[in-house]
Amino acid sequence: MKTKQEIRHRMKAKREALSKKEIKERSSMIFSNLLSVPEFFRADVVHTYVSSKNNEVDTHQLIRWMLKEKKRVIVPIVDAQTKQMKHSEIYSLSELSFSKLGIYEPSLERLVKASNIGVVIVPALAVDRHGNRIGFGGGFYDRFLTDMKAPSIALAYDFQLISELPVESFDAKISYIVTDKQILRC
Repeated sequence: MKTKQEIRHRMKAKREALSKKEIKERSSMIFSNLLSVPEFFRADVVHTYVSSKNNEVDTHQLIRWMLKEKKRVIVPIVDAQTKQMKHSEIYSLSELSFSKLGIYEPSLERLVKASNIGVVIVPALAVDRHGNRIGFGGGFYDRFLTDMKAPSIALAYDFQLISELPVESFDAKISYIVTDKQILRC
């Protein structure tokens, strides 16, 4: 079995090979599939990452849709010192700016308790059918999801779904995987 680092490297390369058109088309299909996940559709408060990394599944369309549907949209604020995430509500994508860590974060903090979140949309570099995921290696989502009762949903391109991932004791499992071709309940 490949190491997490080897899988990260391979998946980043595959994602970087996607054209802007492919990203837009695949992200739209993922968004469409996400709408058929009952836990997501029913949730009033949704925590989501804001896409910013090279060719990751675009969440901007999703965020605009949720705001229009009057869902509360919560996005992460990463504290590199404590390796923890805070959770802040946004009312518009225009409130976001690029942070030192290379991700979009809100310029104004409207902190929300994790216990108020109904569902969590999670980024992933790779996922497997058992609910395991590999992120970017910081462990932020693993720490956050460990205590979460709400379902978590990883958004990924179908090629990011692989048969089996290496798992460590601190890795948090996800509830669903939504790709451009399928929805998996884990």
